[in-house]
Amino acid sequence: MALLVSALVFVSITAIAMWSMGVGRREPSTDERLKRLAVLTRVPSEREKELARPLGERLFGPVVQFINNLIISVTPKHVVDAVREKLDVTGNPWNMTPGDYILMRVITLVIIPVAVFGLTLGIGRSTAVMLAFVAAALGWLVPEMMMQSKKKEREKQIRKSLPDVLDLLTVSVEAGLGFDAALAKVVERKKGPLADEFALLLQEIRMGKPRRDALREVAERVKIDDITSFIASVIQADQLGVSIANILRIQSAQVRTKRRQQAEEAGMKAPIKMLFPLIFFIFPTLFVVLLGPAIIQVATTFVGF
Repeated sequence: MALLVSALVFVSITAIAMWSMGVGRREPSTDERLKRLAVLTRVPSEREKELARPLGERLFGPVVQFINNLIISVTPKHVVDAVREKLDVTGNPWNMTPGDYILMRVITLVIIPVAVFGLTLGIGRSTAVMLAFVAAALGWLVPEMMMQSKKKEREKQIRKSLPDVLDLLTVSVEAGLGFDAALAKVVERKKGPLADEFALLLQEIRMGKPRRDALREVAERVKIDDITSFIASVIQADQLGVSIANILRIQSAQVRTKRRQQAEEAGMKAPIKMLFPLIFFIFPTLFVVLLGPAIIQVATTFVGF
């Protein structure tokens, strides 16, 4: 009996182990594999793409699109162009259209102050007007400050990655690649706003836009002196037939020299910037620690006298 129980336990454990390792599983047939492959490679229909979107986007997306089109139609063209340029300069981190940005400004400058005025009217008319002005001021300052912060962060990232990008471009061109292929190599190996700009540049060139115009548009979007100088040098080398490798090598050396000079300048400014916290925060603390006991002792002596 004990031998039979041991055999049953052994067979059970062996079967469970084989099942867990997939020994007893049936291999899918060729038809099943083809069906799975067809499901994976099938292009979804427009209806399936629409149903795959979030419910809120499907419900309110057409309304927002209609409002954006209405705003664009009633807004002067130069205002729309200025908004588009501002979004391009900041890198458009929120993927906003000019209509979205103008709608946001209308909400922050008009709708929110009016709502604040209506909600606080029961407190007092003067208080409601003051709070509405405060809401309008915040609605004007907060989006602008956010845009400026994103712009400065983007410029900092571009300046930081520019020397390495120029080195990679130089090495790629000297290795025998064309300028467009070198840009593609940079887009493949680098990440960040500068690589994104070069990816957009390559896309525009492949769509048929002349390289000079595409490069000038990059300079207009970025608006950094180093990028402007680099693009102007590339355009001039292309017009005159000069070797781009030499231009890239010179530009890389200039950018690294400028970066080193900026670091030295920041190091020389550091003692002056440290002077103000040293005077207003550190010196008073030292005076309290060093002169405090003596002052207490002198005061106790005179009081005791």
